[in-house]
This record gives sequence, structure tokens and C-alpha cells, in this order.
Amino acid sequence: MVLAISILIFILSSRILYTHTVNLLTHNLRERILTISITAAANIDAEDLKQLRVESDWQKPEWARVVNRLHQVKYSNENIVFMYIFRKIDTNPEVMEFVADADSIDPYANESGDPLRMVDVNRDGVVEPDGPDKLQWPGQEYPEAVDIPEAFEAYKGPLTSSELYTDAYGTVLTGYAPIKDSQGNTVAVLATDIKADDFFSITRQTLQPFLIFIILLSFIIAILEIVIIFTWKKYAKSLEYLNTQIKIANEKLRELDKLKSEFLSLATHQIRSPLTAIKGYSSMLLDGDYGELPIKARQSVKTIFASCQHLIDIVEDFLNISRIEQGRMVYNKENLDIKALTKEAVEELLPNAEKAGLKLTLSTLGNQSILVNGDKNKLKQVLHDLIDNGIKYTKQGGIEVQVLREDLVVHVKITDTGIGIDPSEIGKLFGKFSRASDAYRQNTSGTGLGLYIAKKMVEAHDGSIKIHSLGKGKGATFTIELPLAKL
Repeated sequence: MVLAISILIFILSSRILYTHTVNLLTHNLRERILTISITAAANIDAEDLKQLRVESDWQKPEWARVVNRLHQVKYSNENIVFMYIFRKIDTNPEVMEFVADADSIDPYANESGDPLRMVDVNRDGVVEPDGPDKLQWPGQEYPEAVDIPEAFEAYKGPLTSSELYTDAYGTVLTGYAPIKDSQGNTVAVLATDIKADDFFSITRQTLQPFLIFIILLSFIIAILEIVIIFTWKKYAKSLEYLNTQIKIANEKLRELDKLKSEFLSLATHQIRSPLTAIKGYSSMLLDGDYGELPIKARQSVKTIFASCQHLIDIVEDFLNISRIEQGRMVYNKENLDIKALTKEAVEELLPNAEKAGLKLTLSTLGNQSILVNGDKNKLKQVLHDLIDNGIKYTKQGGIEVQVLREDLVVHVKITDTGIGIDPSEIGKLFGKFSRASDAYRQNTSGTGLGLYIAKKMVEAHDGSIKIHSLGKGKGATFTIELPLAKL
């Protein structure tokens, strides 16, 4: 009876846990696709859509503008399969027609037979011109919309498909957002299809071993209970054996608790999607998309926006650590001018320095470009974090950024006049969650992850980061060393 009850309880618990996790991921997926659709729709000019009526209109500049905007959004977000725009036909509002989609800059590319022109729309590695990779043109009929009630409901406001659905292209969730003209009238609908297969695959891969382990452990514990009861009745002297088995069971429970903690840590990463939605809606409120806000309300929304961005940055730091340690960090390397990239970072952070009453200067030698081979976004993030650290830990004076070339190596030096670093603490600054002892008094919001991530990213570019302390209270110099690009 004990064994049967234990198995039943854990089967039910496992099912509840699995269902809850799937529902949570689905909710997060809905929030993400809705935010993407609303943001993309807001960037489409309704006047451009008016010029796209018949098949030949694909040659107009309005077509290129609309398609390129859709294309940029689609390929900036993982797992998006299709992004397209449709509207009601003027002569028959019960029927829909396509206006544009993210991959049809040339609607005849997949019929050309030229592999260099052909487009893999659904990113499955195979171009199927008459299947999922069929390209669209303005005014093409969209007969399937008749069976999709959300397509018509989207004229009233943004929404997602009521259920995930599976077709020839996989398991998909669709988000819809209306595109409005200057008078606020809906002229078309933007739809975004996102693949859900990976979400549920990850859920199963993560939960199934965990649940199997729980059931197996429960089965072992139940058997031990039976053995203990039987042994206790027959052999009073077996108490020592019983204690040994309990210790073993407790050790396994501690291991189970560790696995649980790791799973919960993974689950918390999913908070990024609702945070992105909060940030998106806050931005829309600040931009006046829902009307002008009162001064007090606007200040509150600004606080929400800033706090949400801070949380997103923290979550992104944790995700970057996970990607780095699991070898999943992707680097899109190209030859780039490190001087120009450093200048961009300095200009972006100049308002922060001025707000803090600090000077932020950049000095370089000559006008000639200095090329390195690297990922522009990753290197810019490193520069941004190091300069921002200088601003945060400097009360007066300023930050000087220098770009120097020495033989086959480029040096980017960031020198501040801040609190400085105790030489005994320099060795631990690049560890996870490590901060100098004085840093907590100067900047309480830091997580101790920035330098660790920066070091790993620079090392991925065959470079290094060095720290030189000018003395406590006199500032410090961070030097990034990168090899020059091979031309």
C-alpha cells in the first residue's frame, strides 16, 4: 500500500509539474510574440501599404521599405518562421489578401532556378518553392484566413492564436498586431509565426530525467520503508542498519534538492520574456501610443522602464554566463575598425558621464583605421561595460579612453580617476560574482558578473584584459589587447 500510494502521488505530482512548466513557457512565448508583433507593426507606414495593391507593385520603393523592415525584425529574433502582412479586400471584407512578407523582396527568386537568389523562408535548410518557401507579392489571395478567426479579430487589437497548432512546418504560435493609419484606423494586420518545437523539446529534455529520478528515488524510499517495518518487527538489533539506510536516502534527497535548485535557476531565466513585454508597453506609453500621460504618471512609467531595463540587463548577464560556460555563445566575426567602434561606445556613454559631472575623452593616433577581426556587438558590449564601470566608480575627474597600436596588437586603455583597486584584490576581479571591497559602497547595484563576461568575450577574440591600479583613491586603468586583423 505504501509503495502504491507513493507511486501514485509522485506520478500526479510529476504530471502537475510538467503541465505547469509547459503552460508557463507557452505564456512566456505568447508575451514574446505579442511584443515582437506590436513593435514591428508600429514601424510600418500605412501610407506605404496603400501603394501595394497588385502584383506589379512589388517593384515600387514602398515594397522594398516594407519588406526590408519585416526582414530585419524576423532575422533579429530566433525561431520566427514567417512574418507577413495581410488585409481585407476592399470589395469583399470577408476575404483577405497578402500585402507583403519578410522574405519576398524578389517574389520570383525561388522560381528562378538560381541557387544564389533562392530564399529558405522557414530556415529548414531546404528550399521548397511550392511549399513553405513560396514567396508572396502584393494583392495575392489569402484564402486560408477564412478559417482563422484571429485574423479578423486582430483588426480590433493585438492578440495571439488561441492554441498552438501543428502543421507541415512544425508546432507554431501566431501573434497578430493591427497596423493603423494617421487617423487610428486599422488598414492591415501584421502576423508573426514562431516555432514552439524547441521550447517543448527543452521542457521535455529538462523535466523527464528529473521526474524519472524522483519516481525512482520514491520507489527506493518506499521499498526501504517496507524493509524497515519488516526488519523492525523481527530484528530489534537492525536499528543501526536502518540508520545507515536513512543516511543514504537523505544524501540522495540532498542530491535531488540540488537538481531542483538547478531546474529552478533555469526556469527563472524565462522571466526575460515578461520583462521584455513590460519594457515594450512602457516604451509605448512614454511614446504616447495610448495618449499623453500626466506628469506624475509619466515619471512612474519612466521608473518602471528603467527598473525593467536593469532587470533585463541582470538576466542577460546570467544568460551570457550560461552560454559561455556551455560553449553556446555565438560570435559573428568580421574585420572592423576598433577606433570607430570605440568612438561609438564613448559617444553613447557621454551623456552618462556629463550627468555625473565627469569628463569622458577619446584619443587616437592618426586617421588610419585599425582593423581587428571580431564580433562587433560583443566587443562593443565589452567597451561599453568597462567605460560604464569607470563612470560608476568615479566621483570627480573623468575617464580617458585611448586606442593605440603596437606592432601586431591594438591596445584600448580606459583610465579613470575613481576609487582605485587594492592590488591584493586585482586577481579575483575577473571571477564570477567578485567585486572589490570598496565597490559596494560606490555602486550597490552591481552583480559582479560584468568583468567575468568581458574577460571571456575578449579571450574568445584571442585577446586579453589587464588591470593596473594607480593606487587607492587614484583610479585604475583597464587595457584590452586584441590582435590586428590578418588582411
